[in-house]
Amino acid sequence: MRKDIVLKIKPLSIEDLIGKSVSKMQELKIEALPVFSNKYEGMVYLKDIVTRDLDANAKLKNFVRDVPHLTEKKGEEEFANYSVLPFFLNNSFSGIVLLIDFLKTLDIEIDLNKVCEETEIISANETIGVARNLLRERDVLLISDKNKIIGAVDCFSLEKIISIKKDRILSPDKKEEKEIKISDFVRRFVEVDSKIETDELLKLIKENYFVVYKDKIITPKTIFRGLKKLEEKTKIELVGFDLEEGIYTDVIYKDLNNFAEKIQKILKPNLIKFHLRKLRKTGKPLYEIDGRIIAGGKVFETKVTGYGLIDLVQKSIDKLEVQVMKLKD
Repeated sequence: MRKDIVLKIKPLSIEDLIGKSVSKMQELKIEALPVFSNKYEGMVYLKDIVTRDLDANAKLKNFVRDVPHLTEKKGEEEFANYSVLPFFLNNSFSGIVLLIDFLKTLDIEIDLNKVCEETEIISANETIGVARNLLRERDVLLISDKNKIIGAVDCFSLEKIISIKKDRILSPDKKEEKEIKISDFVRRFVEVDSKIETDELLKLIKENYFVVYKDKIITPKTIFRGLKKLEEKTKIELVGFDLEEGIYTDVIYKDLNNFAEKIQKILKPNLIKFHLRKLRKTGKPLYEIDGRIIAGGKVFETKVTGYGLIDLVQKSIDKLEVQVMKLKD
């Protein structure tokens, strides 16, 4: 996980009322925020608030969730269920990562037919209560009127049912839910076609949270779940690379991961592995790196020994790449 996409967000207090969290999410256009007491407590998600009965005096602590967190080396698979996740560095909270920002860092070509998903289509005459119940399991609902889709409703739409007082405490609308029609909260959506470029698609989703394609929705989570490349990707296995944090460590991990991504485009490997050993415990460090790639029944291997770790990693990469390119040619 790249640290440059981590957002440094001022956390909410565990003692805050729900009003502050919803207002902040609306202001930042982010679906979740971190919550702290004297330490990190968890995340609060907009969906968990707007799909429940609202209480003007509800404390934020009633909505805090303990969710998986990301690190530099793991956690990306959790994006299948979350559009925002906390990022930890050295076992401490460092910020949050938006799934859409993570997707932008990938070298991907998106086939819209593989990343769109069907959703519920409900009548504009349905009540807000119906929408709430459905949005507990869905991220977006399409709204129809006279057999024509006229718009959509998501969690940011439902946020509008709350009126904000001057003291920033939220209170539910005085109407009963059965009296509030979903038609009052319908928003326009952006519709795309198969000719759209990936960069433009991700930009539109960043701005609008979702887009519509052939009466189906595309969100960051549907893209993440649907990308065949992510499903088939073989993760690089690093053994013995328990290195101290620092600029040189970042360079080493970046070089290794960039190499793995390059190999993914050439082969469909079953294994990409680098094993680092420290051969000398005193004096100038002497290292050995074993590199191995297994793909299609073929094995590519290399062993290098030396002192400078960055140069040694690059030497191992170069030797493996020469073998792979010979096969390709």
